[in-house]
Amino acid sequence: MENNMDALQELLQRTETIQKINALQEQASREIFSWPVLSAKDRLKRGIRKYLLRQAVPPADRYSWPNGLLAGGLSQVQKVMRDNASAETLKKYFDRWLKKELPLYYVDNTVNGMALLDLYETGGEEKYLEAASRIAAFLKEHKKDAQENLPYRRKDADLIYADTVGMVSPFLCRYGVLRNDPSMIRLGVMQIIHFLDHGMDEKTGLPYHGFNSVTGIKYGCVGWGRAVGWLMCGIAESLMYLPEQTPQFPFMQGRLQRLARAAMDYQRQDGSFAWLLPAAEGPADTSATAMIACALLFGIRRGCLEEDFAEQVKAAAEFLLSCMKNGKVEQCSAECAAFAEYPQRYGSYPWGDGPALKLFAALEEVE
Repeated sequence: MENNMDALQELLQRTETIQKINALQEQASREIFSWPVLSAKDRLKRGIRKYLLRQAVPPADRYSWPNGLLAGGLSQVQKVMRDNASAETLKKYFDRWLKKELPLYYVDNTVNGMALLDLYETGGEEKYLEAASRIAAFLKEHKKDAQENLPYRRKDADLIYADTVGMVSPFLCRYGVLRNDPSMIRLGVMQIIHFLDHGMDEKTGLPYHGFNSVTGIKYGCVGWGRAVGWLMCGIAESLMYLPEQTPQFPFMQGRLQRLARAAMDYQRQDGSFAWLLPAAEGPADTSATAMIACALLFGIRRGCLEEDFAEQVKAAAEFLLSCMKNGKVEQCSAECAAFAEYPQRYGSYPWGDGPALKLFAALEEVE
C-alpha cells in the first residue's frame, strides 16, 4: 500500500498535475453558475411555448444534479485544502438558491445536500444546515413505492434508477447520523439494499441501469458506466458516515467489495472505463472513470476496500489527467435520456468535471 500511496502523492506533486487541477477548479467555479447552457434551439422552443402558446415555462434549473456534482467537487477542495475561493463560490451559489426559497423540483436537486453539510460543518452557519433539513424533509415526503424506494420521477413511480442511490443515500445517511434521526438513515440504507437485491446482473456482478419494482424486470444496459459509478459512490460514501454497528454495514461492505472487484475486471490498460464497462473497444468515459475511482478511494479510506485498489485509483487518475485540457475534462459521455438511451457524444460536461475535481481533492487527504 505504501508504494501505491507514494505513487499517488508523486502524481499529485507534479507541476503539470497542479496546473491542471487549478484550471479545473477555476472552470468548475464558473460552470456551476452557467449550467445549463441553453442552445439557440432550446431558447427558441422556450420562446414559442411562452409567448405564442402562452404556456407556463419554468426557469432553467441551475441547482440540478450536474450543478450538484460541481458543488461536490468544489466542496471537497474547500474541505480538504481550506480553500477560501471555493468556499466563497459555494456560499454565493447556495445563497442564491436560498434567496429563491430553495425550490426543489426533483430528486436531482438533492445532490446539493452533501456540499451544504460540508459548508455547515466547516463554517458553522445554521442557514446551510436548515437548507439541508429542507432537502431531508423533501425526500421524506417524496412519493415512494411500496418498498420505500424513491423513484427518479414521480410519474414513473415504479421505475428505480441506480442514479438515485448515488444522489440520495450518502446525504440521507450523513444527515441522519448528524441529527440522530434513524428514519433518515433507514431511508438512505434501504435505497442501497433494495437496488442490490433487485437491480444487479448475477452473471457479471454489475448493475443494470434500473428495475421495475412491481414486475421485477430490469432495464437499461448491464454495466452502463455512470450507473456503476452512481451505485458505487452511493454505497462507499454512505459507509463513510455510517457507524460500523449499523446492522446493514457488513452486507453493504461485502457488496461494495464484490462490485469493486467486478468493475476492476473492466478497467482498461490506460486506466479508463468504457461508457459501457463490458464494451472493451468502445469509447472511454471520463465521468464513469472519475466516479468509480472516487468510490474506490472512499472505500479504501473507510477501511471497507482492500488497500491494493489504490493502484487502480492511480491508473484512473492518470487517464483523467490525460483528458484535461483548458480546465475541462474531455471524453465525457453526454447526458442519457432514459433507460438504454445513451447518446454516443463525447465532450466536456459537469458530470465529468465535478467528480474528477472531487477525486483529486480527496487524494490530497490521503495520508
